[in-house]
Amino acid sequence: MKKIKEIKNALNSINNNIYIAGHIKPDQDSIGSCLSLASFLNSIGKKAYVLLEDIDKDIIKWQNDYSLIVNKINDKNYTFIALDLNEKKRLGRFETYFDTASYTINIDHHQDNKKEADFILSIPGISSTCEIIFNIINSFGKEYFTTSICESLYAGIMNDTNCFSRRISSDTLKITQKLINKGINYSYIIKKTLTERTMYEFKALAKLINEIKYDGFHYVIVDKENECFNNLTHNQIVKKIAEDLRTIEGIDVFILIIKNQDIITAKCMSNISENADKIATLFNGGGHKKEAGFTVKDISIEEILKTIKNYLTK
Repeated sequence: MKKIKEIKNALNSINNNIYIAGHIKPDQDSIGSCLSLASFLNSIGKKAYVLLEDIDKDIIKWQNDYSLIVNKINDKNYTFIALDLNEKKRLGRFETYFDTASYTINIDHHQDNKKEADFILSIPGISSTCEIIFNIINSFGKEYFTTSICESLYAGIMNDTNCFSRRISSDTLKITQKLINKGINYSYIIKKTLTERTMYEFKALAKLINEIKYDGFHYVIVDKENECFNNLTHNQIVKKIAEDLRTIEGIDVFILIIKNQDIITAKCMSNISENADKIATLFNGGGHKKEAGFTVKDISIEEILKTIKNYLTK
């Protein structure tokens, strides 16, 4: 692929420190692509770090390796690589570092990339950003695939495809097989990042099942002030509980709305109609055809629900 050769040349030419960040409220694809790319870049003589908020470190507690993690940049001359996001605002507070970088790169697999970096590698529809990172590392040589890199890549691909149930290709499965052949403990990774549930998660799931509403589409509201959700992270709610809810028979469009004081975050899911990203776009969000999200402020839940219903019934 021409773009892979181009980014290989771009990475080789970097001679300053590199800072890598994924989107706010990171998932396994976001952090997995960041960690694997940073680890690889260090192995070829670069100085690379991963920007991650302290509050989000729970996403890698199954790895228990924070050696590449930082939460600020003190350099004046550096390269910034944004992974797994189609617009820089999804970097959260790290967007400021993106704007002041000497050179910027964006590697992504979402719809409608905003083309805001100096170098952009966007492949919509591919399983995950981790699959793209695999291809980049592979272009340098198979010898760079350490166990830790393979574990991060596997976790990202497996989670972003919901255990290979959507958005996969024959290439995705071939890559996965190569990662498994490196001797990773794939069953442990699946358990720790996807299938394992805490008692708090089961209690929240039971509560939300009873509170699902239908008004032309299915939706449920998570109020973070409710003590039932006090012990749950954002990732547990949107990646585990939401995925369980969407599997209920008869549900197509499903919206999970999280109210945290005056900020509302929503995950949009569509099992059949494949219009989740279009729904999220109504609120300046984005994502994939079957799952997407948005974050808003100063808009009521009633307005959000009305806007979605009008869109689906027009």
